[in-house]
Amino acid sequence: MRERGLFRFGREAYAELRKAHWPTREQTIRLTAVVLAISATMAVLLGLADFGFGKLFELVAP
Repeated sequence: MRERGLFRFGREAYAELRKAHWPTREQTIRLTAVVLAISATMAVLLGLADFGFGKLFELVAP
């Protein structure tokens, strides 16, 4: 009984994956580039904020 349930689950999961909309290669590359660009921008901004607050606290409490 248990094996039948697992087999059924696998078959249904595969069927659902076939229904899913998958992005094209070009969409995947473009969206990956967007994510990397936003991540890099945020890293730079947070680094600058950290540096600035560090210098500010050095002035306030030497």
